[in-house]
Formats: sequence, structure tokens, C-alpha cells
Amino acid sequence: MDLTLFGLADIVLSLKVTNLANFFALLISFSFIMVLFLIPKYRLTKSFYALLTLLATSLFLIVYAADYLLFFIGWEVMSITTYFLLSFSLSKEALQKYIIFAMASALSLFTAILMLYSTNQSFLYIDAKESFSAMSAGMGIVFTGFMLFAIFIKLGTIGFHYWLVDAYEESQNLFTPFLSAVVSKMGIYALIIFVVNITQPAYLLAVMGVMTSVIATFKAIQEDSAKRLLAYSSIAQLGYIVTVLGVANGLGGALYQSLIHTAVKLLLFINVAGIIYATGKEKFSELGGLIYRMPQSFVLLLIGIIALAGMPPLAGFASKFMIYTSLLDAKYLLILSAVMFSSASAFLYIYKLIYGIYLGHPTNKKLESVKEVPLSFLIPQYIVALLLIVLGTFPALVVPYFNRIMEELSMHSITFDNAATLVSFYTQYNGLVVMSAFIVIFVIVLLFFVSLRSKAKEAKNRFDIAYCGEEPNEATHLHYGFSMGKELKRVGFIAVILKNSSSYFYDFLARQTLALSGMIRKIYSGKLSLNFNIAIMFVIILFWWSVK
Repeated sequence: MDLTLFGLADIVLSLKVTNLANFFALLISFSFIMVLFLIPKYRLTKSFYALLTLLATSLFLIVYAADYLLFFIGWEVMSITTYFLLSFSLSKEALQKYIIFAMASALSLFTAILMLYSTNQSFLYIDAKESFSAMSAGMGIVFTGFMLFAIFIKLGTIGFHYWLVDAYEESQNLFTPFLSAVVSKMGIYALIIFVVNITQPAYLLAVMGVMTSVIATFKAIQEDSAKRLLAYSSIAQLGYIVTVLGVANGLGGALYQSLIHTAVKLLLFINVAGIIYATGKEKFSELGGLIYRMPQSFVLLLIGIIALAGMPPLAGFASKFMIYTSLLDAKYLLILSAVMFSSASAFLYIYKLIYGIYLGHPTNKKLESVKEVPLSFLIPQYIVALLLIVLGTFPALVVPYFNRIMEELSMHSITFDNAATLVSFYTQYNGLVVMSAFIVIFVIVLLFFVSLRSKAKEAKNRFDIAYCGEEPNEATHLHYGFSMGKELKRVGFIAVILKNSSSYFYDFLARQTLALSGMIRKIYSGKLSLNFNIAIMFVIILFWWSVK
């Protein structure tokens, strides 16, 4: 059969297998398989799973596209499919937010692609830099603005994240891990393609990324919903990737952070999905004390938050190591300080996550009868946790593949001594030594606490506690986790972050749009005589203009 009959030959020629595309395809495949474990525990329609498969296919189309036209087709299929998947559970308001931002992203991306094509009549990535160079300075700035606007919306960069938090909170618990782990990565992939093939708006990216990380971190701290907290956490973690992509030698750190972010978000969102499955609750103020009921889930969440915090000995520290050294090499010292501040501040919401669910005092008696989640939830978490531990012990295990990507893109390779040791100009990090030391210390501390257990007295019930000489009852709220972090409002700049929201701007924009549409509706009232008079008026104006 002649492929050109259907135009398939052109599509095949527009697909290209690269090491970068294979890396993101691996993230997509791994995340999709992890989500499949959850399917037996959710009674969703066949159309939902068909749409999920179509979404995964569109992601492959995005990463293997060799030109911006096919990339845009994949981008649109991804956006529309995501909309239908979200429509199974999102409220009308949340869906409206998503579709408006998705349309704005699509229109902006399409405009940027047309601007690129207009200068060189080519959609190919390999011609993009030449096309951009042919633009005037003003046109180049406008093009960059349109492209970054489209990408920032998909990433949920702060100020463009208005749709994201509601979407993450209300989406199906089976879908949220996939949404956070890899759908968000398409924005990162688009940004990498833009930076590598067209131009690098260096310091702008670094500033936007670090602002996103800092603001989203403190937004996460005040949340009572576990899924909303993780949504802001995802925004903050993606902010680190945007920041390091603003550095000339930052691609290695961006790739490593993309890998860790994918793994950690899969683990944490699946863990929270298990909590909701077992208890029917997702707010910290309605949970607590589950460490004794769900010990495996507790340990798995603990592994996830250690990696998320970028703490040794897990793999999250390796990605932060590469990000910090890249910023140090670029002499972005102020940006580096802000990133380290954001990373350290993340401990507040990370502790709130584990305290609010597992360590805090139980908020009701029903939680005492909760049992561990089924294996469908535990197996994918164990797989991801094992990956984080292995990469924590041997952080340079994936570096040879990253170096193939760097070589393919004509960039400097990542330095390492062996599978266990990452090296920079300033220092080195040996994951095997750190992991060995951690295990020894952990065993000593564990034996110490086990020795104390025999002397401890177990409470008869959840009200058998000292409470300022008073006897608590069912009406007494004993769980502190849900209000943790509210005292930070006393700190000046943090108070500004917590009190302000992009919703004010978008509410104002909505009111102005509504007023404008109302005015236009009065002009175009639907009356034939009025519309005829308006048409005559425009004809007269155009005639007068042409004569002039």
C-alpha cells in the first residue's frame, strides 16, 4: 500500500528516535505500568481506560516527534484526552479552569510555531535555531514569550498554576499519580527542546523556577488536603528543573531531577490513594495514628519523603547535588541560596504529610479499625522505593545514559568516578559510603528504641493521655497536624506569600471579560435591523478608509 496516499510517509519521517526521547518514553512506560497495578481496586468504565491508553500514546508522540507540527498534534491530543479523563471526577469550576488554560496554552504554542515557520518554512527541530536567528529582535522576544507561556501553563509554574491544584485534588486517585509523574514532564520535555534547539533565556528561567519553588513550598505548608499539598509539592519540584535549565550546563541535573520527581510522585500519590481507599478521607484534620494500622505504607511514605526532601542516603540527594553544583558552576549564587532555602523549607510540609496521616493523634475511633492497603497499592510503591534506594547507593548508575544524551546534544558530559560516586569541580558524593553509614546508624538507633519499648506503657485508648489536667472526649480535637505551619504567617515575606493568590488576578480578569462580553452582547443583540445597521456602518468606515 502506498503510504503517501494517507500522508503516513510524512508522519513517519517526522518521527525520530533519540536518547532524550527514549529517556522520557521510559518514564512514561514505567509510570503507566505502575498505575496498572491499581486498576483492580477501582471500578471505572472501559472508556476511562481507553482514554488513559490514548493519553499515554499521545505522550509517546510528543517525545518522538521530530518537528513542531507533529509535536503540536501530540500536545493537543494530550490536553483533550486529559480533559476527558478529568471530567470523570472534577467539578464544573475546576474543569472550566483546566479547559481555559489548556486552550490558552494551545493557542500560544500554535502562534509560536507559526512564527517559527514563517521565517524558514520549516517545522523541523533541526531548522529551529536558524529560523529563530532569522527573526528580528522584537519578533524573537514575542516568539519566546508565546513559547514560554504555553510551556509554563503545562508545568504549572507559579502564576500559571491556577488550574493545576484543583485538577490534582479532584482527579481520580488512579489517574493523579500518572498526571503528576509524566503528564507534567511533557512541559519539561518541551522546555528542553526549546532550550537546546532554539535559545536559552538563561536567567529568566532560573528566576521563574526559583520563584516557583519558594512560593509553592510555602503554599503547600498551609494545605489541609494531602492531594493539594502534593500538588504544590509537584509545582515546587518542577521549579527546580526549570531553574537548572536556565544554566548552560544544567541539563544533567534537570534529567536526574525529572527521573527522581517521576519516581517520588508515583510513590507518594499512590500512597495517598491507598490512604483514601482504606479510610475514605484525605484531609489531615480527619486522619492520624495510622502508623500502627498501616506500618508498610508508613515506611514507604517515609522513603518517599526522604527522597523528596533531597536528603541522603536516597537518590533525591544525588539530583539536588547535581542541581547545586550546576548553579555553583554558573556563579548563580543568589539563585543557589534561594533553591537551598526552598529545599530546606520543604521539610515543613514533608513532616506535615507524614505527621498528619501516620504520626498525629487519631481524630476518630473508626481509624482504629483501619487495615493495611491491598497489595495492588503496595507492590508499585515497593518497586519505586527499591529504585530510590538503589540510585541512592549508586547515584551514578544512570549517568552513562545521561552522558549519551549530552553527547547527542553536543553538551559537556557529567563527571563521575564509578557507579557510586558523582564528581564535581568542588566536591564528590559517594552514595555507597553514605548508605553504609546510614544503615549502621539506623540499626544502632533502632536497637536503642527497641530496648526502651519494654519500659513504655501502652495507652488503653486514644483519650488515655495527659491533657492539662482535663479529660478529653470525642469533641476534643487532639490532632495538630492539620494546623501545622499556620504560625509561619508571623514571618513577613511568608505572610505575603500565604495571603496572596493568583486567583485574585484571574477573578479580576474573569469579571472584566464578563463585562466586555455583556457590552458586546448589547451591540450584537440578535435583532436583524440592528445587525444590518452595524454592518452598513462598518462598510462606510472601510470605504472612507480606502478612499483616504
